[in-house]
Amino acid sequence: MQREPEEFSIEILRNRSLSLIGRKLSLILIGGTTLSVSLGITLIFGAWPVLPYAGLEILVLLLGFRWLAWHDGDYERITVHGTELRHELFIRAKLNQRSWNTHWCTLLCRTRGCRVELAVRSHGAEFRVGQMMMDEDRAKLAVALHGLVKVQNSSF
Repeated sequence: MQREPEEFSIEILRNRSLSLIGRKLSLILIGGTTLSVSLGITLIFGAWPVLPYAGLEILVLLLGFRWLAWHDGDYERITVHGTELRHELFIRAKLNQRSWNTHWCTLLCRTRGCRVELAVRSHGAEFRVGQMMMDEDRAKLAVALHGLVKVQNSSF
């Protein structure tokens, strides 16, 4: 059975400017610099109270990089195929999928200044979409979906 091509499809990934190796090297470089400076201050001036704060700084940096690694596989996918609008949100190894009939749903595009929020409303329930996108990209997504789904613009 041959699948029909999708009318619209977009996959949004988190911005990762550093690879895993780049993150490890950055952690080693920043942590090594912090540790060497604090050890130098301790040895030269005898200011040993600096060491626990340096260790705390390295720990917080390590936890931040761990949090980034935890979200490496996150994505959001929005597709329109025929009369079906499908939304997939994959965060921390948990997949949430929803689908709506395009005749029964409305894409709400709310703006306040530069802020743009998108949500799909159907049967009295609202679900946010475009969570991993910048505000400008959410506005472009609303324009791209305009002919495929009813779009309602408003301010909040």
